[in-house]
Amino acid sequence: MQAINSSSVDRLMSFLPDSFNIGWQMNSDFQLTFTAFNDGTPAFNNLTIESTIKFDDTEYVIKQVTPDHSQGIETVNVTATHIYNEVSRVFQRSVKKGDVDYTPSDILEYFLKGNKFGFSYEVIGTFAKQKVTDLGNCSGKDALSKIVEVWPDSIIYPNGRKIVVYTKDKFFKDNGHRIDYLNSASEVSFEYDSTEIVNQVRAVGPTYEKKTKVVTGTTSLNGVTTKKDGSWEAAIRYGAVVTNSKIDDKFVQAFLNIIERESRGQENIVNNWDHNAQIGHPSKGIVQFIDITFNNYAIKPYTNILKGWDQILAVYNSTNYYNNIINGWGNPSGSRRMDSLKITPSDSGSSGSSSGGAAKVIADAKKYLGVPYVWGGHNKSNPRAGMDCSGFVSQVYHDFGIEIPAYTVSMESYGKQISRSQVQTGDMLFYGPHGATHHIALALDNKTMIFEPQPGESCKMEPISYYPPSWYARNDKMAAIVAGGGSAGGSSSTDEKTSYETSTEDYFKPFIVQDDASIKKWGLHPGGDITSDSIKKADEMKKWVMTQLKPDPTLSVSVTADSNKSVIAGDMVRLEIRPKQFVTNMGIVGYTVYPFSKTSNASITLNQNAKTIIDYEKAHYKNLQASQSAVKNGATNIASGQETWTDEEVSQFGSGRTKVGTRV
Repeated sequence: MQAINSSSVDRLMSFLPDSFNIGWQMNSDFQLTFTAFNDGTPAFNNLTIESTIKFDDTEYVIKQVTPDHSQGIETVNVTATHIYNEVSRVFQRSVKKGDVDYTPSDILEYFLKGNKFGFSYEVIGTFAKQKVTDLGNCSGKDALSKIVEVWPDSIIYPNGRKIVVYTKDKFFKDNGHRIDYLNSASEVSFEYDSTEIVNQVRAVGPTYEKKTKVVTGTTSLNGVTTKKDGSWEAAIRYGAVVTNSKIDDKFVQAFLNIIERESRGQENIVNNWDHNAQIGHPSKGIVQFIDITFNNYAIKPYTNILKGWDQILAVYNSTNYYNNIINGWGNPSGSRRMDSLKITPSDSGSSGSSSGGAAKVIADAKKYLGVPYVWGGHNKSNPRAGMDCSGFVSQVYHDFGIEIPAYTVSMESYGKQISRSQVQTGDMLFYGPHGATHHIALALDNKTMIFEPQPGESCKMEPISYYPPSWYARNDKMAAIVAGGGSAGGSSSTDEKTSYETSTEDYFKPFIVQDDASIKKWGLHPGGDITSDSIKKADEMKKWVMTQLKPDPTLSVSVTADSNKSVIAGDMVRLEIRPKQFVTNMGIVGYTVYPFSKTSNASITLNQNAKTIIDYEKAHYKNLQASQSAVKNGATNIASGQETWTDEEVSQFGSGRTKVGTRV
């Protein structure tokens, strides 16, 4: 025993032998526990948290001490963890930004080089490089967890303060040991469980930002609403903005193809020769609406069927607008989304209502429209996974190199209070009193805000008057960005400007990954999405996701040994259960040993592998065949043996109604 902050070492004698045990589970727990009684020695008095225990040349640090007083005897229950867990005290505050290829050695070197706690490392076996995003700003224990996550076959087993990472083929070794049920083991239990089978998932990769050129500021709506340079593309994109519709380049191209096919882009064209014309309902305009369909979707005040902009808005006014266009526009369907357009020339909140820096901030904020609200969500590397209100504002600021926390109360100090009349693009809108704010929004201009509302909803825009904040604040860095390209606010513009809208695109579309052999054998067992923020190629993603599936049932094997002889982690033992004709080789992946006990025997956990399951099923099949053979033989014996009841049998089992000699 060695107390914390002391150089004195004392031998502990007053522990209960049967209570002393060491437990280890692969890539999980490694601890020592025992109960000691007060014998008045310094060693007992040093049983306090953070003191060190050395047993069998291995250090453990006391983490839990539970004193107890009963019948005049003072005892303590002690739990101590292996010294390697103290690697959590090593903290790497720097961050290696971006997606970088690493090996486990690279990660350990980054975290442990020059540490003051005496930790070293070794890697045994060969690991392929894998991508890790933004490595750092976490503890050494987090780094070990990242290694196990990225390389699922890795095994971490410490040698004192040396962290050793093995590949499986290097960790498990055949030392010639055997566990023989009824000879060297009193109990062997199996748990065969299909609950966690997962043989089909969807693979979801990272995203990137794509910039699209947009010409704005040519109409009273501060955006393109007419054909520009012979194309309706800018109007299509601006229509999506003002109707809060989510689109992509595929949608825009399909929309342009339909316009070209139906009207060649002519607004006032009327079809007087097809079936609709013959029954009195000619189709009209750039996408050839008939009157009844157009009137069903037209958005006030844009209700002129012979205006291309009005037809574009009508297309977006269907809840099924995306599929209607992608599927070819044959028979538009969906319910009506709105009666009138909410924006006005002075209140649009579009990128066209501001210029320069303000327009960039507005465009950046609006690219998150539709991202779902997730409480506590603010993953800067994957924002579209979901954000809460503070996470959203923090993300927009982050996009412009301004780092502020994602917690409303902490965000208060990053801005100075301003009046309602001063509000401009990028200002923070707080709800609740100073020091106790509970919600936040971002100003798009003097009249419009954008925010993540609440669970079950998604990022959206509303007039500030719709939900007035308690107070307003301005961040000087954000204000400088907004002012860098011109004024912000609700003023309209009639000068033509070129800006860029940013959309979030997938490196590859999500796709299904499945283990066909597992599905054939066990049926379909789908699981949730498996995501990666760093793998950008579909084939690499598929290869990695296949390692994350759980295609077979789990087979847990626990052994109670007949003694407390030395148990070796990673020992590949031969397990024999002769009554069940079961023989296989399995590695030790966990144990609890009682080195001083004469009554408590070691408990051993053996690993699951594909061969183990095959051997188990073969043994089960052999036993099933033996049982069927026994039943068949038994039936033959009954048929060929005595076929009538004796007097004794009638007396014992019969009702007295069946006579001896009668076949039953």
